[in-house]
Amino acid sequence: MTARHNLAYWRGEAGDASGAALVFAEFLGDRTRVLGPDHPHTLSARHSLAHWRGEDQGPHLRPLARH
Repeated sequence: MTARHNLAYWRGEAGDASGAALVFAEFLGDRTRVLGPDHPHTLSARHSLAHWRGEDQGPHLRPLARH
């Protein structure tokens, strides 16, 4: 599972945010099934999915950062 997480992460870092989000979406289902919905690794995968979905929207659609 760690290898799949890393593959999705580096796919996003390489510029394929859409592909990373797709892999994390598939991966989240497996993590939830195996570890449960409240396990820290499942929550980390959920966070990563949200992150890459946000990156996939482009900077004009992301919320403004608060300072």
